[in-house]
Amino acid sequence: MRSAMILAAACGLTLAGLPAYAAPAPSPARSGVWAGAWGYAPADASASEPETPPGTYRYRVRLTQAGDALQLTFSNAEGASPLAIASASIASPAGAVGTDPLPHTVHPLTFSGNHAVALPKGHAAISDPLVVPVANGQDLIVSVTFSTPTRLAWTNLGLEMAFAPATPNAPFTPVKARTFLSLVSVRAPVAPCTVVAFGDSITDGFLGLSPQTRGWPGRLAERMAQLPASRRCGVVNMGISGNRVLRPGRATSALDRFWRDVASVPNVTHVIFLEGINDIGASGSGADAVTPEDLIRGYRQFVARAHALGIKVIGGTITPALHAGYMSPAKEATRTAVNTAIRTGRLFDGVVDFDAAVRNPAAPADLRPDFDPGDHLHPNDAGLRAMGDAVDLSLLAPKG
Repeated sequence: MRSAMILAAACGLTLAGLPAYAAPAPSPARSGVWAGAWGYAPADASASEPETPPGTYRYRVRLTQAGDALQLTFSNAEGASPLAIASASIASPAGAVGTDPLPHTVHPLTFSGNHAVALPKGHAAISDPLVVPVANGQDLIVSVTFSTPTRLAWTNLGLEMAFAPATPNAPFTPVKARTFLSLVSVRAPVAPCTVVAFGDSITDGFLGLSPQTRGWPGRLAERMAQLPASRRCGVVNMGISGNRVLRPGRATSALDRFWRDVASVPNVTHVIFLEGINDIGASGSGADAVTPEDLIRGYRQFVARAHALGIKVIGGTITPALHAGYMSPAKEATRTAVNTAIRTGRLFDGVVDFDAAVRNPAAPADLRPDFDPGDHLHPNDAGLRAMGDAVDLSLLAPKG
């Protein structure tokens, strides 16, 4: 098998790349706070998807926290079979776009001192801390080589990634799939706050095709980057297309994945929660219909989990989707009732009116025409940007 291609790490829009790699020397322990800087919640692959042969994936990710060390999490949480990582690395990008690493900036990762690690079905592997300085807004090329076949969970995100099979001189070709990388954490001298954006495809950024800004959480991170360091939150996107609050949909339910995709993020202080349209749209009629009360109970359960850990939850109103394939006037009435409860009740610690940010003033049950890519459900890049701009940053003030 060909040797593992090394993957990724840092290069920002105006930042220098990572220092050239040298074998690490022992260093004194440093103090600091570990905080989430990038995320991608695991989701299952369809059994109908073909297996991809052993080989290397490259992912280009943009950090939302600065620090002096990195730690990466690779997940097989919802995989159908055990996997084996042969090697992984980070590097500076070679250019402003693309997944090619800059030569001489590659930093290999280790797992409990080893370059290879098993990734059993249902489990994750966390790398050893890598001492290397990174900046807010910096791009990384993360590479991971598998010695086992993988089965990809496909998606439509604009996130830049590529794959090359483990055969001599095989080229890297772009792919669109959920990553096996699920979290990047940084060690920061001070990390005032970390926000987990939690939801379904609209948080995931399903029809947002910008590789620079991933969904509305990416736009929120851009706004956060303009604040003074004492007010700047990292933003971790844990949206999953097709996810539901109350029942498994795409991946396990929001209530069940709270512990995996929120509580596991270091230094999480806030969650912006936007979910429920799939519960409403995918439900049946009559006794099988999801009611506003059902969703409200689910929201309260989610908030209770967060409050038990001292995490604030900001609720987002559900965006309009009347003419989406799985909606109906009766289901639209449920969405409207849930939004009224979010706006006027005491369900959350604050509210972001995403619905108001993207609805058509002339037809409030629909997306604005210039935000609708044609499926009447998922806002396009312009709509996702408007959603990111709708977040009141004062809701995300650091604790204390």
